[in-house]
Amino acid sequence: MNGSFQIARFFGIPIVVNASWLLTLAFVTTMLALRFYPEVIPPRSPHRDDEALHWVMALGSGIVFFLSILLHELAHSMVARKQGIPVRSITLFIFGGVSQIGGEAKRPLHEFAMAIIGPLTSLAIAGVFFGAWSAMGRSEEKPFAIVVEWLFFMNLIVAGFNMAPGFPMDGGRVLRALLWGVSGNLHRATRLATLAGRALGYSLMFIGAFAFFGLLRWIDPWSGVWFIILGLFLESSARQSWYQARILDTLARYSAEEIMTPDLETAGREERLRYLANRGGRRFIFFVSDPDESVVGVLTEKEVAPVGDDERLTKSAGDVMLRPQDVPVAAPREDGASLLQRMEADAVWHLPVVSEGRVVGVVSKETLLRILARNLIPQPGLAG
Repeated sequence: MNGSFQIARFFGIPIVVNASWLLTLAFVTTMLALRFYPEVIPPRSPHRDDEALHWVMALGSGIVFFLSILLHELAHSMVARKQGIPVRSITLFIFGGVSQIGGEAKRPLHEFAMAIIGPLTSLAIAGVFFGAWSAMGRSEEKPFAIVVEWLFFMNLIVAGFNMAPGFPMDGGRVLRALLWGVSGNLHRATRLATLAGRALGYSLMFIGAFAFFGLLRWIDPWSGVWFIILGLFLESSARQSWYQARILDTLARYSAEEIMTPDLETAGREERLRYLANRGGRRFIFFVSDPDESVVGVLTEKEVAPVGDDERLTKSAGDVMLRPQDVPVAAPREDGASLLQRMEADAVWHLPVVSEGRVVGVVSKETLLRILARNLIPQPGLAG
């Protein structure tokens, strides 16, 4: 996402904050400080009119609440990694958090486990806060107890809301896993789950519109605006998820050996980077060889990019190339969907295809994009 920055790394997973999250934190903090806490603290309490305390309570509530969301997403990520699915990052943004998972589950049970663990984590966190609140005698007057009570209810709401059966929410993924398990057809299960997600999005938009125009007394107009924005986001996410599913389903029909380019671009160890960059263009892969034509390294635009223009005149392929064993490779029978997911996860444009220890070809992302264009973009009819 644009406007994002990394703040930490847990278990090797980058934790990223998008600028939009700061707006949400500011909104939540302001609403709690100006409206919620002044109203719920009993009139007889000495803390009722302590505005500074209200702001401290609000800011603490907001930060701890988003830490709870981070734990929710971290649970998704850890289960994904346990199944061998790479996790690129966890991002906090305007609507909460999202795990950038670089692949799909291979079995319905794996999908179910990866989806359900998030709401279960939020439920467990709610249980911890409920236990802490109970230990305080469920006080309605002590500021700390009031904050803990709010955190209990909010995590309970997060667990319940995420189980709404609309893809790509957790409940929608649970629904897809169940449909997939019953039908044995992931494509059809994804289609139904994303339709449910879009229906949920439209429902939230309609509810929000009615509330905004005062037709629903139990929802204030500004909350109605939030419902509309959330509905737009869910509908768009569900639609994009279906399109991504179509992409992967299309590419899964092709194997690496069917779409690879057998002609390998080679370069000498002493060839200068300026020459190779000009010869390769924007995206390239060269197999660096010794005089006896044995491959000793691999060079792509990623290795050349950090080298300045002046240095490219003096540095050679042998100075910055990767060792062959450090380069991600593809197997001949690996399908195109897996290839694209690994390219995205490893941020590479090419994957060498290796058979019995020998490079037999290269698959490029450009080739995969051409396949998608040919299969998914409507072609104009031929004049007859």
